[in-house]
Amino acid sequence: MTSTGNVMVADYTGTVRVLSDVDGQVVGAANANVGFASAVGLTNLGGVVYMSSQNHSIFKMNNDGTINSTLNNTIISTTGITNNGVDIFADGNGGPGGAGIYRVNATSGFAALLVSGSFDGLTVDIAHGIIYAAASSAGHVLGYSTVSGALVFDSGSIDTGIDGIAIGQGTLAGNLFINDNNGSLYEFNLGTSVLTTIANGGSRGDFVAVDTSNGSLFITQSDRVLRLTAPSGGSFATPEPGTIVTMLGGVGLLALGRRKRGSSLCGDNAGATAEERIVNRLAAL
Repeated sequence: MTSTGNVMVADYTGTVRVLSDVDGQVVGAANANVGFASAVGLTNLGGVVYMSSQNHSIFKMNNDGTINSTLNNTIISTTGITNNGVDIFADGNGGPGGAGIYRVNATSGFAALLVSGSFDGLTVDIAHGIIYAAASSAGHVLGYSTVSGALVFDSGSIDTGIDGIAIGQGTLAGNLFINDNNGSLYEFNLGTSVLTTIANGGSRGDFVAVDTSNGSLFITQSDRVLRLTAPSGGSFATPEPGTIVTMLGGVGLLALGRRKRGSSLCGDNAGATAEERIVNRLAAL
């Protein structure tokens, strides 16, 4: 989310688009193109969007999707990126301390290694001081102290390819919501380790991000961004849940933006629209 209430989307081909925060859009030309694998993850800290890059490090972005400046150029090839309201956290293939998760000062760009290892999607539980990281190749979500870097949580095996992670709040508190490269979306209970499949049969899922205007969750696929809305009393960020998306018992999914009609998160009912196929599949779960 930008400070002007729009949605910025980074594409692995290098394009950056800025969309209105409404569902059902057909996406047109890119606002900017920064080169293949140079537009990866996005996070908003203090009203400013920062973007990770696998060819560079971390960029500070303008609200129109163009690059404002380079925040950090010492971490090599950054992918997952998030923040705790004060500092930026990004995982890189290398840097001053080797591969791992780095804490980056949003003013100076100075980066310090927090955790060594290979990771993908990241999210921070600010209230408990935990950064959750997708160890995709092992299929585990790992939690580390944002202060010491100590390991404080291990989900055990979920699925290889786990990637984007979000934290539930309100009635969804105590649950992680995990997007998967293999086309599944999971809910994982931190207390019981129960894993629930919300949807499957999708295209290549990657990062997720919270719509801070209504507490819904953006979920990337290979050709569209979907919106996941919490049930009444639940949220992914704000105390009050969004109400603009149909809910089916627990959660509802609708398409925010897409480049073309045809494919969907779940491939049921070939004659239906993409949104109808998603709703039909969720209703069957």
